[in-house]
Amino acid sequence: MCPALRSTRNATHNTTRNTSGGDAAVRTGLTPTGHIRLTPSTVPARAQPCPGDRTMAQVVVLDGLVVPAPEHWRSWGRSLAEAGYATMRTGALSPRQAHQAEAAGMRCVQELALLDLHRPATLPRPGHRTRRVRSEHLPAMAVVDRAAFGERWCLDEHMITDVRRATPSHRSRLVLLRAAATGPAGFLISGRAGRTGYIQRLAVHPSAQRSGVATALMADALRWMHRSRLERVFVNTHVENAAALELYRRHGFTVMPERLRVYESTTAL
Repeated sequence: MCPALRSTRNATHNTTRNTSGGDAAVRTGLTPTGHIRLTPSTVPARAQPCPGDRTMAQVVVLDGLVVPAPEHWRSWGRSLAEAGYATMRTGALSPRQAHQAEAAGMRCVQELALLDLHRPATLPRPGHRTRRVRSEHLPAMAVVDRAAFGERWCLDEHMITDVRRATPSHRSRLVLLRAAATGPAGFLISGRAGRTGYIQRLAVHPSAQRSGVATALMADALRWMHRSRLERVFVNTHVENAAALELYRRHGFTVMPERLRVYESTTAL
């Protein structure tokens, strides 16, 4: 599953807001966490280097309900070019957001299936013990993520931290196997906003795949969501990731008609 499904912090919104390009004068600056702040007045966004390509900036629109206009993407590109980036990549965009990114001249590089689950049921306790993620685990989790997703799509420690903070409440768990003495075999970050849950990042080291690690992590997350009385849970994954699609279907998820897309372009749009 990459990238993680971004959710809004305000779960009471149920409409998508469009924005005009008229306020797209962009100010940039580094935040204390090393993010690059991109701030048109109505479209708060930030960027950071992609782990697998430090010349590429990952742009995150902080309110997932906003639809940036083409001029926002162009302005962000100009600002990132001034900061030394040659290319930029979006997060997972909804169809309306994707339409505007294409109008700005960006190209689709990944298509994601979106799945949902209504009212997660209680599940048997996971076969492997799951443990709470602590700050000292983050470097090893980044290693697992890189092994699972490769250089192009992996998350680093800072990005994993961002995923954990993407929703008002989250649960981060990992599995340690005796055979994987050097670190965790896998981890899962789930979140909730209001009555909606999100499977935000699931990564299993290739050496531990097909050993029940992903199933244990999913069971743990869905038990937590059941206890929280969530009404609906979302997850996304690459349309050709058959193993992930099968895992989610086994846990009751169904594929939605809507798909998400990731875009890239040079910063000189």
